[in-house]
Amino acid sequence: MTYRGRLRWLVAVVLAAGAGRVAGASALDLFEKANSAYEQGRYDEAAGDYESILKDGVRDPRVSYNLGNAYFKMGRLGLAILNYERALRLDPSDAEARDNLEFALGRIRDRVPEPESPYPIRALQGRLDAIPSNLMTLIFLGAYLVGGGVAGALLVARDETRRRLLGYALLGGSLVLLIAGGGLAYRVRQDYAKQAIVMQDRVDVLSGPAADNTVLFTVHEGTRLEVRNRLDGWCQVSLPNSLSGWVPAASVEEV
Repeated sequence: MTYRGRLRWLVAVVLAAGAGRVAGASALDLFEKANSAYEQGRYDEAAGDYESILKDGVRDPRVSYNLGNAYFKMGRLGLAILNYERALRLDPSDAEARDNLEFALGRIRDRVPEPESPYPIRALQGRLDAIPSNLMTLIFLGAYLVGGGVAGALLVARDETRRRLLGYALLGGSLVLLIAGGGLAYRVRQDYAKQAIVMQDRVDVLSGPAADNTVLFTVHEGTRLEVRNRLDGWCQVSLPNSLSGWVPAASVEEV
């Protein structure tokens, strides 16, 4: 798990976000200092500096990735997973962050198994997970415009051979448009799903938003949950296997 130090790209992100030259230089210096601390095994210091950069408003997948690595080295599994997830929200194509996330997820104690999908669906989801939403949107719009152009040409075509070819093209384009639309819907859902990571060693999931409710099951640090609702300091959450219940809001952190 190595840190990333592409400082020039970070400067561009800081300045594009509206920060001034001083803020950009400060973020660069802090990033370099954090990387140096990480190299020397001072992971708590490195994590503190990476956190400071993020608190200044910099949204950079490299910073979140490095922060995840630092927390993993410190044995803070929940915070490591949280920051790998945040890095992937910013850059879904980052295979290294995804590998580190999977490795960290494998360290969760009594990890709740996720339902197994058929191989074709898993393969498709893996491909879609690596495509940013903006690129998926461009693919969908491109397929829509091409399909519209082919449909328009088909309406005015008089030659039978050309009409047949345009009909096949329209059929293929419609299939591409359907797949692109489904992929876009999947990416939007992934991006806007309210996911949270368990931050405590173990958390009891209760049947209602109060401490005197029945314990339904227990989750451990690093477990990924989907937040369904919030009420008076409690979160209603669910697992991929459809188990659901309530946990104290302070025990989880939203991605």
